[in-house]
Amino acid sequence: MLLVGDKKTVKGISRLGLFLFVCLLMTVNSHTVRANKIQLAYLQIETLPCSAKADNSNSCYQGIWKQPAAASNAPLSLQFSEGVKISKKALPTLLNGANIQSFTLITSQSLADKSLTIINLEKTDVEVMLNYKSIDNDYSVRITPSNPSYTFVASPSSWQTIQSYTFFGIEHILEGYDHLLFVLCLLLIASTVKKLLWAITGFTLAHSITLMLSTLNIVQLPIVVVEAVIALSIVFLATEIAKNSFNNSQKTSLTYRYPVVVSSSFGLLHGFGFASVLLELGLPKNDQFLALAFFNVGVEIGQVLFITCTLLLILIVKKLTNISILAMDKVKKVNAYFIGSIASMWLIERVMQF
Repeated sequence: MLLVGDKKTVKGISRLGLFLFVCLLMTVNSHTVRANKIQLAYLQIETLPCSAKADNSNSCYQGIWKQPAAASNAPLSLQFSEGVKISKKALPTLLNGANIQSFTLITSQSLADKSLTIINLEKTDVEVMLNYKSIDNDYSVRITPSNPSYTFVASPSSWQTIQSYTFFGIEHILEGYDHLLFVLCLLLIASTVKKLLWAITGFTLAHSITLMLSTLNIVQLPIVVVEAVIALSIVFLATEIAKNSFNNSQKTSLTYRYPVVVSSSFGLLHGFGFASVLLELGLPKNDQFLALAFFNVGVEIGQVLFITCTLLLILIVKKLTNISILAMDKVKKVNAYFIGSIASMWLIERVMQF
């Protein structure tokens, strides 16, 4: 039993509790950062019918440029190669921490083989997601500070598609804090390595199925409803952890006996959440399944990285504090309340968007 005077155990609880609490605070803070899109810029270029006055040999495009206002100390600007004319450039507007500007591009033939350079990008830690939609193709690429230029192609190579969509998947899962909190709850519930592996495998297979069905427009659900239910799934798991944390006997609830059932069920809904991002990115018309497959691979890589780092950190802290099993259950209960509180705020916020 845990005695009040057991200073070593109390100290262990305090250290581990503080560690997990700081992790949760970082999660909430990072969620706010993601909502304001501080580190990511978007550039969408889409084919547009040219006006009657334009030369029939010209191609016209509508552009939307969204860059983080936080990069104002090194403002980003677009520079296209010779032969591409920028017209009808609107004044930028500030919305949710980002400067948004629309413009029109006019070029002979098409943008294929034309280049784009993001001026000052190398001076920032901002990455640009370029979504290019032409009559013949629709794809997304990443433009990074280490390589701030891009040459448009009629159709991206398979290797370029693999690289871009794998990184998109990794970035999405590591910035999807609701998905990560759900996985964290699975880690706290699984009592054995075998159950953990089954739970994560079930979650992976389930969200992969709905990711594919939704992205290919076979099954669609309203995203606002999906996001609300994702938050609800975290509240559910946090409640299960809190209820069972002081139960020293064998856990009898379905969640603890068969966590794979719960992870698979909610995983179907999480897949629709992943799909909403992939639909926004767009898929190359010639490599739809390749892009879909490697976006999912990226999601799994990010998920494995998160699980591995979390398990290592928990193991290190447990070794340093020498915390008892009973004390660990107390810590789980405290952190279940924190996780449940965060998810409840998300749930209320998302339901208000109905």
